[in-house]
Amino acid sequence: MALGKIPHRLAITGIRGKSSITRLIAAGLRGAGYRVMAKTTGSKPVLIYPDGQEEQIKRRGQPTILEQKRLIRKAVREKVDFLVTEMMSIRPECLRVESSHLIKPEILVLSNIRPDHLEELGQTEEQIAVSLSSAFLKSLKIFTPGEEAIEPVENLARKACSSLFKIDKNSFSTDLVRSLPYPEFEVNVRLAIAVLKEFGLKEEEIREGLIQVHPDYGCLRAWEKTFEGEGLTFNFVSLFAANDPKSTEEAMKMIIKKMGWESRPMAAVLILRPDRGDRTRQWLDYLLESGEKESFIKSHWQLLAFSGPGSQAAARYLRRKRCSLESRVRIIKEKKPEKILKEAISQLKIFKASVGSSQPFSFPPSELSSSSLNSALETGDNLTRSSVGHVVIFGLGNIVGPGQEIIDYLERTAHALKL
Repeated sequence: MALGKIPHRLAITGIRGKSSITRLIAAGLRGAGYRVMAKTTGSKPVLIYPDGQEEQIKRRGQPTILEQKRLIRKAVREKVDFLVTEMMSIRPECLRVESSHLIKPEILVLSNIRPDHLEELGQTEEQIAVSLSSAFLKSLKIFTPGEEAIEPVENLARKACSSLFKIDKNSFSTDLVRSLPYPEFEVNVRLAIAVLKEFGLKEEEIREGLIQVHPDYGCLRAWEKTFEGEGLTFNFVSLFAANDPKSTEEAMKMIIKKMGWESRPMAAVLILRPDRGDRTRQWLDYLLESGEKESFIKSHWQLLAFSGPGSQAAARYLRRKRCSLESRVRIIKEKKPEKILKEAISQLKIFKASVGSSQPFSFPPSELSSSSLNSALETGDNLTRSSVGHVVIFGLGNIVGPGQEIIDYLERTAHALKL
């Protein structure tokens, strides 16, 4: 059997961070001299060969877990020591087959339990944990963050006769995350380190391997962009791949702190997808919630612009529910990346804002059109060039479609920032 020709097989499941963890583990093993085949299925599905070269996976139609059979055949041809793959399945019954019949991993990384694919995985944290546990096998070693090892996960691992390793934050992971060539969540690095140590890698070997990692397409990225004709300069941060509000909040906190942007005026462009109504509902529920733990993102947004199918309905729903953010919600009608960004800026109404101001930004009740924005730029009326130049726009929601187009547009036309 082909599987028997691959000495070590590792699988990564969970809701967020799977692609990053896959890349980190593969980079660490490659750095230690092993031949590794890796596969990510996140923002862009990619095969990573033993020499580190990447090949985007071209698909005809919808993805299927039978893709993993082709992966295994390639790994055998490459005579790899390790296969590290992100699991593809969403439905529990498919996840069970993928784990028990297609990959048969010796190590499974469970990145986290977050709300997503609610129709398939369930509505509650416990239901999602039960669904993801379909990948648990007898004698399997499961690595998960200590904070994600909720009681149902422990019980399900015990029931499957798997060994659960709860990985807590440590000084090495905290230090190593600062050495990576891109911003990464400590928890992803922590899990990769634990897996690599399981195979006998020393900390210096791990460090040398991980600092060579190539980030995923959907990783946290930022640019500085100037629209020369209008004299507008702003920063854009891609958080599209975070998808859900909780993950977005974690990423936003990390970036704001890292860049020292606490006093910047901020806006968000939330991309909606017609086939992901569950995600749209998550965001609407989040925006309607109140309480201290939910206040961070809301308190930093001066504008929330919906873009994509369902935007009008989403805005109407928030108005009907008397959402506290209602006055800051706008609809972006443009479709092309450049025009989406210009419309977002034209709708961002900054009142009495100045660079480095510690005062909260507020807005006049009237609309600020694109023409009046340009007029304000010329006259200095309530809006300075420097304040507009310090606007930060966060891209949220979904990377597929407009999100990916915005990233590609900024990669071509804007200056990438080191985060």
